[in-house]
Amino acid sequence: MSDKAPTLFTEACLASSFAPTERREALARLNTLLHPALQRIVAAEVAAGNRVVDVGIDWPDEGSVHVTLQRHFTARHAGKQAAFSLCDDPHYWHADYSTADKPRHLLIC
Repeated sequence: MSDKAPTLFTEACLASSFAPTERREALARLNTLLHPALQRIVAAEVAAGNRVVDVGIDWPDEGSVHVTLQRHFTARHAGKQAAFSLCDDPHYWHADYSTADKPRHLLIC
């Protein structure tokens, strides 16, 4: 029996515009570093047809993960561990979910 956690995200969750050289690292961040509350939201969005276009680390906090989705959220994902915020600023993004815990992880659309 393996102690390795199952892989939640595969290349199918990434937008076709995602740089091929960055795919493995992005998937590792999604599967091992992203806060579980945001993993659940990303999984629901991917199941609804949305795709990940960017995965970064150390922003907005050192040790955090931020994920950008291709389109607006397909639904509201209520939960105590991830707060929804409507930004709707064309210079930044439409909306986001952020975790309350530090480091703060961020899911942007």
